[in-house]
Amino acid sequence: MSLAPSIALLCSAIFFYIKSDRRKLSLAFTSIASLMALWSILLFFLESGLNLEIKLAIVRLIPIPPLFIPYLVNYIIRNYSNPNNLTPVPRFFSIAHVSAIILFSILFILGIGTPFLLNGPSFYFHGSLIYNLSIFYIYAALAWGMGRIVYNMFQGSYFEKLHSIYLFTGILFSCLFSIGFLLFSSSEELIHNSILAFGLIFFLWFSWIPVTKYRLFNVDIEDFGKDLRSPRVSSIVITINRYLLNKIDPIGYKEICDRYEKLKAEELKHIHMSGIQRLLLGKVSPSEYLAEASKKITKLFF
Repeated sequence: MSLAPSIALLCSAIFFYIKSDRRKLSLAFTSIASLMALWSILLFFLESGLNLEIKLAIVRLIPIPPLFIPYLVNYIIRNYSNPNNLTPVPRFFSIAHVSAIILFSILFILGIGTPFLLNGPSFYFHGSLIYNLSIFYIYAALAWGMGRIVYNMFQGSYFEKLHSIYLFTGILFSCLFSIGFLLFSSSEELIHNSILAFGLIFFLWFSWIPVTKYRLFNVDIEDFGKDLRSPRVSSIVITINRYLLNKIDPIGYKEICDRYEKLKAEELKHIHMSGIQRLLLGKVSPSEYLAEASKKITKLFF
């Protein structure tokens, strides 16, 4: 079993924390990536050359890190369409999540419901009622979040729809990767191989972009009309957003374009008026006026 998933998740966690515009919301992404990296590392140690006592302790800890993901995903989904006004998870849901995390964690630490059995020198996955209930809790919470995303894709504003498309795409790729891996994996391998964590990376990156880089999805920014003369990730994201917005709501997209063109027309008028004023006052020569105006207009449109 490779350490590659753990390394990729740890690097993602560090990147999310350092590069995010909103530290509080980015902590959710950092925490998810870190927890799944821990899960992957524990699985790696389970198949390493450690002594049996340490492995028995690891077996009890493996199911615990994923238990925190539903609460963190709940927080992300409640705030992804409006990160400027973050809201906490409602008290009822918080109590339910915390109770489930504590209950299942205590059971697993006590060795009740562990999903692995010892077979000679190695462990194999066999599942259990407690473990299956914990998985049901995780997937039920994620299904609720998926339902809310799908609802926003159809009922939200076109910018909420745009955000939802990114999250839905991340979840879709994550599921397809995980299902594909399980279909082609050997029955002799641990069914919870750490390579499954790669599927989660798709969700993290596709959702991190619209959630923490909300500026790229804002109609008020000048970057919305930015050309791709200087290729950057932000330019690529903005280009994709323009295409998606045009497909989601052509009328709303036309309004944004009209607004942008109006701002450019006002700026062009200001360039001409300020240049003519300096020319009439004798501060610049006609050739200097033409050179300055041409440079500003070229910068404005290109």
